[in-house]
Amino acid sequence: MFLTVYLSNNNQHFSEVPITPETLCRDVVELCKEPGESDCYLAEILRGSERVVGEGEQMLEVLQRSGQQRGEVRYLLRHQRAPGRESGKKET
Repeated sequence: MFLTVYLSNNNQHFSEVPITPETLCRDVVELCKEPGESDCYLAEILRGSERVVGEGEQMLEVLQRSGQQRGEVRYLLRHQRAPGRESGKKET
């Protein structure tokens, strides 16, 4: 299975990331961010609502939770520190 991650607000700038049951959000972020970039996070967007996907969340489970709304959910790589997180702090 592949996860489409938009790398900016431009719909034409995206990456298709292969995911397995073991793939964590932090793995997706590492694959999508620019070399040397440190503060990035994955945002899940549905109908104008945005949620920070935790670094330790399993992406296959995240996708399965969206169920019938899966086609409406977008994943966007934010090129900044996640709200409420200190720089360099790892979430488990």
